[in-house]
Amino acid sequence: MMDNAARRAAEPHLAPVPDACYLCKGGRLRLRHRARGSAQPEGAAAYNCTSFGHRSHPPIWGCEDCGMMFQWPIQSPDALLQAYQDVEDPLYVAEKDNRYHTFRRVLRELGPAKGRTLLDVGAYCGYFLDVAREAGFQPEGLELSRWAGNNARGLGFTVHGVPLKELAARGLQYDVVTLWDVVEHFADPREELKAALKLVRPGGRIYLSTIDAGSLLARVMGGQWPWLMDMHLFYFGRRTLALLLEEVGFHVTDVRTYTHIISADYLLRKVGASFQPAAPVLELVRRGVPSSWSIPFNLGDNMLMAAERPL
Repeated sequence: MMDNAARRAAEPHLAPVPDACYLCKGGRLRLRHRARGSAQPEGAAAYNCTSFGHRSHPPIWGCEDCGMMFQWPIQSPDALLQAYQDVEDPLYVAEKDNRYHTFRRVLRELGPAKGRTLLDVGAYCGYFLDVAREAGFQPEGLELSRWAGNNARGLGFTVHGVPLKELAARGLQYDVVTLWDVVEHFADPREELKAALKLVRPGGRIYLSTIDAGSLLARVMGGQWPWLMDMHLFYFGRRTLALLLEEVGFHVTDVRTYTHIISADYLLRKVGASFQPAAPVLELVRRGVPSSWSIPFNLGDNMLMAAERPL
């Protein structure tokens, strides 16, 4: 295999080639998925939690050694910060009841509250904070979107509007830190998880959910997997996420699939955006299906990982 320096010299017309794997630093990289869609994401809407920009993304590279997949090139951290600060996502609010159902289900994984402190990173509109408070946790949030953070503050929560590293520098610590569908959006997951380690008290736990690029569905669908998107910068599998968590100092204790509860209407819209030739038929189905129907959605390509900070 030609090394990357030689390839850049021999084929300068090609898209930028990363120097090394983000995770293992190996040099055996392969372009897994060519860029599709617009050259740049269309403003902050591309970073909405409810984005319909499926299979629109920059080039996605994979490591032949460890299996890590990641976008390259990645937008600058400053550009990403600005985009997330500008996010407004009213469809997320329209799905509020199902978000509560999802979070009440996943809260069981955290064990008894017993007054423990909790930080939800990427708290968005504060719905998980509300569920955690109901259960007896003492929750706070971190949210970069001004719109979403203000929604969460309106529910009576402390919500930090700063990057994770800045919050960690303040010396705060929590019994539990959660990151629901967040780690794949970080420009530098390693540094962000190092900051998260500082925020977890010794003996405390971190819980993460993310798409699973190593799942059977993702491998079978290949380039048709709908979670290949502008806003997903890193594509972890169970092994690669565990490797990174262990590298920064956590000890992984559990991994399983993660279930979202969504409305039938939202599901059909998502499927239509993912498989556009079927969109007209799905639109007809939408008209005949009660929009209030709630559906547990789990195809095995979303994972939940738990880890603890050693004493």
